[in-house]
Amino acid sequence: MVLYRKYRPQTLSDLIGQDVVKKTLLDAFATNKLSHAYLFVGPRGTGKTSTARILAKMINCKEKTPPCNKCDTCISITDGSNLDLIEIDAASNRGIDDVRSLRENIRLSPSGQGKKIYIIDEVHMLTTEAFNALLKTLEEPPEHAIFILATTEVNKIPATIISRVTRVDFKRALPADIIKSLQLVAKEERLEIEAGALNLLAKKADGSFRDGVKLLDQLSGAGKVTIKSVLDNLAVAPFDGVIGILESLSKRDTTKVLTAINTQLESGASARELTLQLMEVSRSLVLLKNDLNDLVKEDLGSDHFEIVKNLAASFSNKDLSYILDKLQDSFEKLKFASIPSLPLELALVELCVNMDPVSASSGYEAPLGTSRSETFSSSPDLVMGLSRDKESAPETSPIVSLPQISADPNSDEVTLLKEKWTFILESIRPDNFSLEALLRSVKIASAEGGLVILEVPYSFHQRILEAPKSKDLLESVMSEVLQKPTKVTTTIGVRPQRIEDLANVEVAADDEIITMAADIFNGKLVD
Repeated sequence: MVLYRKYRPQTLSDLIGQDVVKKTLLDAFATNKLSHAYLFVGPRGTGKTSTARILAKMINCKEKTPPCNKCDTCISITDGSNLDLIEIDAASNRGIDDVRSLRENIRLSPSGQGKKIYIIDEVHMLTTEAFNALLKTLEEPPEHAIFILATTEVNKIPATIISRVTRVDFKRALPADIIKSLQLVAKEERLEIEAGALNLLAKKADGSFRDGVKLLDQLSGAGKVTIKSVLDNLAVAPFDGVIGILESLSKRDTTKVLTAINTQLESGASARELTLQLMEVSRSLVLLKNDLNDLVKEDLGSDHFEIVKNLAASFSNKDLSYILDKLQDSFEKLKFASIPSLPLELALVELCVNMDPVSASSGYEAPLGTSRSETFSSSPDLVMGLSRDKESAPETSPIVSLPQISADPNSDEVTLLKEKWTFILESIRPDNFSLEALLRSVKIASAEGGLVILEVPYSFHQRILEAPKSKDLLESVMSEVLQKPTKVTTTIGVRPQRIEDLANVEVAADDEIITMAADIFNGKLVD
């Protein structure tokens, strides 16, 4: 038998990390005030179905201190042969005919002396008609029946159903709780497991006790679970490898970032898992920057906590918000990528180029959501020491200059485009998801007489938007929104010139990553 089924909780005391659930059910049972219908809500693998079976035992157990797990009733519920426990998978039996059949059978009395327990798992999968049919039964249930509904998506449950049940919320499992659960299983199975391997499994389980035990089962063949076996089998990167990438990112060192990524991929980590791990550590950095040290320490452990705490000084809140946004974008693009590592590589290259070193080095914390141009315009003194002297800096010209028109930035056309911006992005996404992602970083400078000027932060963005294929698609969608023929052009926004920018411009034409990006967007590099 697989381990996650073998070690299902059999009593409420076996539940780990669900103290509120245990107290709620024990109090109701002790006072004989059990509800006729419960709704168990929580993430997958947190014990909802197991708790439903335990409650069924408590209600029908023949002993005075249930569940005893020794009487015929408890044993039959454990092995799934009890006639008075009916489990329904709503994902497979979701139609109105299935619920009508349930309503007809519910009239029959229990075969034993207790009650009939109906467990409906994944109840959110029922159709609207099925919910309506179930509603009548929940309103006037027979005395001998109790319903236990379980769901991971309570937002899909009709309010009429929720108002007729007692809701019980299950928490997402904390890493410490999953480690405790895995230790108990390992002890019973006489498995030797390294502490570092336990931490990795708990992270990989993502809040699910079931997933954690399944992963342990997968790795238990050799009788010993080590950090190396976890890394080799689960395609995750070691912690120090993830920290190395973020340290290089904090220094805006594109070469070291790309080298570190490819080192982890060549060692067996997948692009998906590496992206998730970078997001997890970046989230921890956000929490540390906002004085939630205890939460991070509980999640990471004392050794890793000190390393991440030291790294936090290299980033500002604004940096981390930008990093998480770009990593999330790259994660969503993974399933469409021909080269699995490319979305992550491009995201980190753009972060190296676009993040402002001023925010971390000066100690200045811009409000989250503040744009780069707003930060510099509101605090010009911040960049005085970092911006290059105008006389010594070579002048650079944008590829397309701003047309000389006196357009109102608050015109009706600008207002309409801003109102419909989400529609524009959603219309473009099916044809060119990369263009849609890039448009999230542009600003509508003006729109008048069918001419729309988009302000972009860097010439890289301008090359992509000015590419014929991208431009034709964008003009087509905007023409539909404005109800008139529309032309689109771009301009590079005003921003302080930095040495780092000039260096990037000089090498851009020879940069392999930039060339690859241009190929993806169907653009051409301009000398």
